[in-house]
Amino acid sequence: MQTSEHETCAETVTAALREGMAALTDKLGSDVATWRWDAVHRAVFPHQGLDAVGLLRPLLSRSMPSAGDWSTVNAAPVDIDHPFEQREVPGYRQIVDLSPANDSRFLDAVGQSGHYLSRHYDDFLPDWHDVRHRRMRMDRSDIEKGAIGHLRLVPH
Repeated sequence: MQTSEHETCAETVTAALREGMAALTDKLGSDVATWRWDAVHRAVFPHQGLDAVGLLRPLLSRSMPSAGDWSTVNAAPVDIDHPFEQREVPGYRQIVDLSPANDSRFLDAVGQSGHYLSRHYDDFLPDWHDVRHRRMRMDRSDIEKGAIGHLRLVPH
C-alpha cells in the first residue's frame, strides 16, 4: 500500500501500538496492571437463525466474558471485524472415561433447551465459562434419579 509519506516499519508498528493502547485505555482505564483480557473479550453464542434480526438479538443471543484465544485450550479465533469477540467457540465438550468407573463428563455451551423462554435455554453458560463439566449418567437408575421431567413421544 502506498501512502503520501514514506514510513519505516518501526514507525508503522509504533503508530499501531499507540492506537491499540489508546483504545484499550479507553475501555480498561490507565492502570495496565489491572487489565484483563476477559474484560473486553467475549464469547458470543448467536441464536441460530434469528441472530441476524437486530431487535431479537438481545433477547435470543448470549455472550459472556472469555479468556480464550487462538492459542489456548479454549481455542477460538476472532474476526477482524469483531476483534474482541469469539464467534466460533467450542459449543460441546466431552471427556470419555473408558475405565470401569465410567466417569465420563460433558458440557454444552448454552443450555439444554432451544426455547428462549425455558429456564434451560442458557443455564449451562456459567459452567461453560468456569469449565465445569457435568457427569454423564449412563445407568438407568441414575438417569431416573436425576431426571427433571419426562417427555413421551407418541406416534399419531
